[in-house]
Amino acid sequence: MTDPQNHLLPATTADHQRPWYQERLFWFLLLAGVVIFLPRLTTLTIRGEESRRAVIAREMLESGDWVVPRTQGLVRLSRPPLQNWLIAITALAVGDLNGWAIRLPGLLCTLCTMALVYWYARLRLQSAGAFIAGLAYATMLQVLELGRSGETEPVFTLMIGAALMLWHGGRLAGWRLEVYWAVGGLFGACATLTKGLQAPLYFFASTWGYLILSGHWRSLLSRGHLVGLFTFTGVVGLWQVPFVAQMGLENGWLIYFSNVAKRFHDDRWSTFVAHLLTYPVALVVGCLAPWSLFYLAFLNRELRAQLGARRDMLLFLGTATAICFPSVWLPPEARPRYFMPLFPCFAVAVGIAVELMLVCPNASAVRLWTFFRRAGTGVMLAAATVLGIWSILGVGTTPPPVVPTLIYSAAVTGLAILMWRLPMQLTAQPLTRAVGLMAAFLAVSYTGPMMNHQVLRSENLPGTVAELRSQLPDDAQLVSFDRVHHVFLHYFETQVPMLPWPETAEEVPADVEYFCVHVGGKEVPQLPFAWEPVASLSVDRNHHEIPNERILVGKVGKTTAGAIQPVSHMAQGMERDQPERLAD
Repeated sequence: MTDPQNHLLPATTADHQRPWYQERLFWFLLLAGVVIFLPRLTTLTIRGEESRRAVIAREMLESGDWVVPRTQGLVRLSRPPLQNWLIAITALAVGDLNGWAIRLPGLLCTLCTMALVYWYARLRLQSAGAFIAGLAYATMLQVLELGRSGETEPVFTLMIGAALMLWHGGRLAGWRLEVYWAVGGLFGACATLTKGLQAPLYFFASTWGYLILSGHWRSLLSRGHLVGLFTFTGVVGLWQVPFVAQMGLENGWLIYFSNVAKRFHDDRWSTFVAHLLTYPVALVVGCLAPWSLFYLAFLNRELRAQLGARRDMLLFLGTATAICFPSVWLPPEARPRYFMPLFPCFAVAVGIAVELMLVCPNASAVRLWTFFRRAGTGVMLAAATVLGIWSILGVGTTPPPVVPTLIYSAAVTGLAILMWRLPMQLTAQPLTRAVGLMAAFLAVSYTGPMMNHQVLRSENLPGTVAELRSQLPDDAQLVSFDRVHHVFLHYFETQVPMLPWPETAEEVPADVEYFCVHVGGKEVPQLPFAWEPVASLSVDRNHHEIPNERILVGKVGKTTAGAIQPVSHMAQGMERDQPERLAD
């Protein structure tokens, strides 16, 4: 479908002569994604929820039960298992459940999301606008952080983005009603199997709201809509039915809702009001920057008048954003990353805004272009100067390494010079190059100094676990009293059977020699038998003099030194997972 106003972008009209997937900018976008996210994929230690997903995947591979998520044999009611399946399948492909297996699914999902954004934007935009949209998504600050991770967000974002954009894109491209509803329902179901009930809310509420606002509400009564509902229900049921058959209806309910309650633990009015005020700012300034600057173009009436065939696309994107936003704005403990599934929508809006500026380069558009160019140059020079001086002076507890930082400063200075020397005229070529330079700066900044800083601060758990294993006899079987942190289980690799917390010495099996418990700070567990400490391992993401959480490894049979006041086994770091515990 051709927008009649696209003739105002002569640099890209030739792209209409070939399919979108043959366009140079599309392949350049994918290459940029590989260059941004593949390097240093496994540089950082496994952190956050990555290890939880990995441990569940390992237990699926070892037990052969791909239906019920478990850690240490205990059912985990945090979320459905699609991401665990992806990690397990990748582990089979690479031959080991290592950092590559954990993070490669997220990286591939990010690349697919970039391709999805390009395809969808290309239905109404020129290739330059679609390229800018895809590159904007890849270099949003939150995506740079999570796009290569083993967290749930990259997978969930692809599934929600595909459900929404393939559904609406199918309408725009003239697909049959049943086809685009079935495709939307399929990916909506995959999103549900990734993270739960946030997915059907985002897909169905967004599509229903759009159809009502656009005057096509009769589509809700169509056979295609029923196909979408049945597709969604059937795909979810493929996992849900066997899960409920094993675990019962109550657990089938809890696996969707146990995490939702955690978003409302802090019920103070001050927390609620603070979240309402700060969340939009954190989203626009922290997560979507610097591309959110281009949204200012929509404030200009003359630019909005050029929307043309893009108006329906913007209506759909805006409807989805407005309907889904309360789900993260109202819960007082929701984080900005929880809205990452809608970031592809924000990225396409960036592409629309940029194309409006190119179609109608009025005074407002020129001012916005000039500010972007000058501000981008200034930010690059400031980053190069500050980090370069910091590395040379070596101040602070974790100063950046000198040589890599000076190389970074030289590279970023070069990017700033190229940005400054771009033509001042608002045309497609300099604007696309400016976006590319800014994206390069953001990518280099994250994969360079920011990641180096994270490495310097990170706890060396792989090293401490390797040291622990060298201290234990080769035939030693380590057990845990109650559940221990998943990051320790991941790096220990060997199965750690879980035993109930002993109230008396007689409850400890006779063959138990080495054990571990999950405690916090300097706390020592109160155990009903003689033992001696073997090792203490911090499971914090970053190093602290006194860890917030640690794994204490002990040996049964000798008197413990009681210099530290004992505490109950309900130690810090253990209570937080209690709602998810179920007997196997």
